[in-house]
Amino acid sequence: MAQPDITERFGTMFNLPDPKPGGGFDAVATSAANIAREDVAALRAHLRNCAVLPSSVSPSDKVKITLRVALQPDGRLAAEPMLIEASASKSGPLLMRSAMEALEKCQPYAMLPANRYQEWKVLDLSFTPRDFKGG
Repeated sequence: MAQPDITERFGTMFNLPDPKPGGGFDAVATSAANIAREDVAALRAHLRNCAVLPSSVSPSDKVKITLRVALQPDGRLAAEPMLIEASASKSGPLLMRSAMEALEKCQPYAMLPANRYQEWKVLDLSFTPRDFKGG
């Protein structure tokens, strides 16, 4: 049986932002509204504690992945993160797996303000090797 479209499952339309020059760690977008920089910084700092750079990936590798993350009001994952963008690189799948493991291990994301849940319930998070321990 086919899974329903994610738009249908979460009751919202997803619009990817225009790519930012250079992308990188700060290229975080939400599909609803902007979240405060300090909330993004707190989320990233928390994630970095759980994200380990795979040994076969160099911190200088030019690879970037973007995952769509759906969250519940308590800051836990609502579904498995989805890959929505990736550099063409042999390091990409390793980086993706490590990011997904970190997202799973680091939950809940209690630093996100509960009263602004509509703004962070779905996030597009970009990762490069510099976003991981050892990067």
